[in-house]
Amino acid sequence: MNGYDFDDTIFKGNSLRRFYFYCLVRLPYLLLYLPVQIIAVLLRAVRILNKNAFLCVLEWFIVFVPCKRKFIEKFWNKNFKRIKQWYFEAKRDDDLILSASPEYLVEVACKRLGVKCVASKVDMKSGRTFGKHCHGKTKIDFYRSNFGDMPLETFYSDSMTDAPMMKLAKRGYLVKGDKITLLYENGQKITNGNLS
Repeated sequence: MNGYDFDDTIFKGNSLRRFYFYCLVRLPYLLLYLPVQIIAVLLRAVRILNKNAFLCVLEWFIVFVPCKRKFIEKFWNKNFKRIKQWYFEAKRDDDLILSASPEYLVEVACKRLGVKCVASKVDMKSGRTFGKHCHGKTKIDFYRSNFGDMPLETFYSDSMTDAPMMKLAKRGYLVKGDKITLLYENGQKITNGNLS
């Protein structure tokens, strides 16, 4: 099984951010929630909010979106083309997407791709997040709670916050745009083409 982060890894951009702006264009009253998000960004910048709390605040706009499923489907009708071409060339039926973005958003793209999805559990109606976000080293907990000790052949991510997942896999790759670099092999970091 191969594992992939979603945002900025196989998807060009951040899906939650793009979904927010997609909704904002169609529901201008969401501008009223923008000051709350800006304050959250500032509090995160000075480390008053941790990553989990920060993501909770950003995601809460979904409470004000009517016909949520319809908006999400229409969003993916427009944005599915942002899945990177290299992923389609590498894709296998048993692929797994692990994402910090809300499951209600990412799972729709994963169903269209025909792959498994593990993402942050966020209730669309209340905006409530159940537990921690599927981010950083917490991704290992999400992975193990769903797949136990099943070996992971590869893990791809655009962020070093996913280094724990890269180390867990037989091979861990860092993705920058369409450039893919082998970073970990059997849990060890590769420097200048050598294991360290």
